[in-house]
Amino acid sequence: MIVSKEMKDRYYVQRLTEQIFLIRERTSADGESGPDDRIVRSFSVRHDAYMYADSVNKKQKKLDEHLGRREPHVL
Repeated sequence: MIVSKEMKDRYYVQRLTEQIFLIRERTSADGESGPDDRIVRSFSVRHDAYMYADSVNKKQKKLDEHLGRREPHVL
């Protein structure tokens, strides 16, 4: 399997309503977001949701680098 240098972040923000933002985890084999992606957490403030997603994505990347993984894995 060829892994691109620009892998998508595992965790992303999905706006559900004007006041609800979900953090979801990509679970599809092709790395695209989909309706079956696991909901990790919800926020009522957009900024907080993006800060959280950024934080867990950074932690995931450090873990993958430490373990020598080329493909993303869950925390």
